[in-house]
Amino acid sequence: MDESSKAYEKVPSGIPGFDDLVNGGFHRETVNTVTGASGTGKTVFASQFIYEGIKNGEKGMIIVPSESAEYLKREMYSSFKWDFWKLEEEGKLVMVDVTDPVLRLQKSIETDPTEFLINFRKLVNKKVQEEKPQRILIDDLMAFFTAIESPFVMRSLADDLFGDLRSTGVTAMITISEAFGMTQIMEYGADSCTILKRDRIGNNMVRSIYMMKMRGSRISNSIRVLDISDDGLAVSTLSPYP
Repeated sequence: MDESSKAYEKVPSGIPGFDDLVNGGFHRETVNTVTGASGTGKTVFASQFIYEGIKNGEKGMIIVPSESAEYLKREMYSSFKWDFWKLEEEGKLVMVDVTDPVLRLQKSIETDPTEFLINFRKLVNKKVQEEKPQRILIDDLMAFFTAIESPFVMRSLADDLFGDLRSTGVTAMITISEAFGMTQIMEYGADSCTILKRDRIGNNMVRSIYMMKMRGSRISNSIRVLDISDDGLAVSTLSPYP
């Protein structure tokens, strides 16, 4: 095996300043989680990863389990003028709304959450095989896993889903809302974990970002300020703490 084939290929995130934290970007064909409380910027971070990939010629897919795809498209356009409607029309982006009655998944979560997640995994595989995206976002996966009572079952289902995503060749971004004792289960199985925070420092609310882990890569141990502007997110060189 030659030297170049032994290392992971890097995928630039497209988020200014972020790739400095992870030695050049995410690894291709891996599963990467973004964890944080409400309002920390998880969905924006992951959507920007998809949007920047499309700008560089990589087809994107966004799977929305907990909110409608239409709502997410409107939010991204209103905030940053990212026109996901146009990208859909051009075939550069595929939106999958799991709450769509046509997919017939909603009933199974009410009767058997485990069956729902098995069917959800099959749906993801089917859509990826049909559409062949290079980048995929699942936002927010925790919305479904909270219905699973057994940590062992949750870990097993998450590992199965992550394994399927890696085998399809996509680079996956999965947002995870903070949930006591459960976020760690999914973070454990991921190839990288990005943590977003929001803290009150003096009279200001400050968003921050740091890398908890990235398998097979050197990462920065520093905590950085995460700025949101009309252009999206950017990672500052500044620390949020005096």
